[in-house]
Amino acid sequence: MKVLTFNIHKGFDWTSRRLTIRTLKKQLEIIHPDLVFLQEVVGENLKLEKSEPGWVENQFEFLADQLWSEFAYAKNAVYDQRHHGNVILSRFPILESKQIDISTNKLEQRGVLFAKIDHPKKNIDCYCVHLDLSHKGRKKQYRELSKILKQNSDSTTPLVLAGDFNDWNKKACEFLSNENQLTEIFKALTGQYAKTFPSIKPILSLDRIYTRNLNYHSCQVLDSKSWRSLSDHLALYMEVDL
Repeated sequence: MKVLTFNIHKGFDWTSRRLTIRTLKKQLEIIHPDLVFLQEVVGENLKLEKSEPGWVENQFEFLADQLWSEFAYAKNAVYDQRHHGNVILSRFPILESKQIDISTNKLEQRGVLFAKIDHPKKNIDCYCVHLDLSHKGRKKQYRELSKILKQNSDSTTPLVLAGDFNDWNKKACEFLSNENQLTEIFKALTGQYAKTFPSIKPILSLDRIYTRNLNYHSCQVLDSKSWRSLSDHLALYMEVDL
């Protein structure tokens, strides 16, 4: 099973000037992951819809069209005439989904998108996250996230937790590994966290893929020229099976 997580920067490159959403779809089509976890996906922006050439009215529906039969979207940041949030795209049926608010301040609207996936072998619990920029806020969110996992997923269910953790100081794993018995794939397979930001010359490890009750085989930072030009982050990719 192929899994990918990516902060798509609202469909723009790292400069925030060049629209990349159509190129992103082509790159995703090449890899065609079974499960995709996306952050900063625009659900609506009425201003850019009128002013930006080539603008896509609804980014998650555009990306899912003809590639993934199932998707779930949850608004994180809501403003006048625009909103963006987290998305899970799935090749398998989504049995249920919900958004859980984990915001810690008025400036950063953050959430966890939960989706239960109907895999042919066994259900998979999926969590797509985008955490605070501040360490103080993230510490609160680690505790909240731990509670959410315990409340929604039993200890035997296969689980994927992925997204933009903004974890530049590498503290998330200490908490989530101890409290929820999660394995961070890149740390487990390569001995270090993947560097994903900024995309043009990554020096910070902000993004993560955690799993539980899955057999992991390989992982990769998608850092080719084509992928570096899509966002301010790099995408993470892994292959696992049940």
